[in-house]
Amino acid sequence: MKDNLYYQNKLKCILSNEFTGQPDVDNETLIEFGYDAVEQGEYRRAFQLFSIGFRIQGNDPDLLNGMGITLCEMGKLKFSKNILLAAEKKYPNHAITLANLAGVYWEECDHDRALYFYTRALKCDPSLIEVHFNLINLYYERGDLFMAYIACLNLITIDPDNEQALELRDDIILNLGISLF
Repeated sequence: MKDNLYYQNKLKCILSNEFTGQPDVDNETLIEFGYDAVEQGEYRRAFQLFSIGFRIQGNDPDLLNGMGITLCEMGKLKFSKNILLAAEKKYPNHAITLANLAGVYWEECDHDRALYFYTRALKCDPSLIEVHFNLINLYYERGDLFMAYIACLNLITIDPDNEQALELRDDIILNLGISLF
């Protein structure tokens, strides 16, 4: 109980810039502030928010993902991967966790594991457009144009009016034709 109160007070201090009074922060608000800090490039602050939230709220996959993403952005890939692997073990079908883990493996140039986790993420939630693009781009980067084409067609099946996907498909077709010569 004493630890919980300590972290709640610490959280209030961190968020004092966002509020004029005493903040009463729920999980969603805390996560929102954390991701806002990530988008602003304030990774240390974001990590503090996510880790304090984790200490107060417990094992929430969004808080664990926030910590993992922030550590990845700060270049601490080993720690990021460890947190995301723990989250994946606890929440094996959480698509965002799987996609973030794939991103860390991609950063480490472990393309096979990155492909594995992107594929798992899309099996859990095929509506994640950004994950489709990541999968396509990873295949493309590896030079596996045929698989990039198939992944792109899968995305177009889900989102047929996506201009970026249609352009990417056309680029892949052009590169497939060039690679035949």
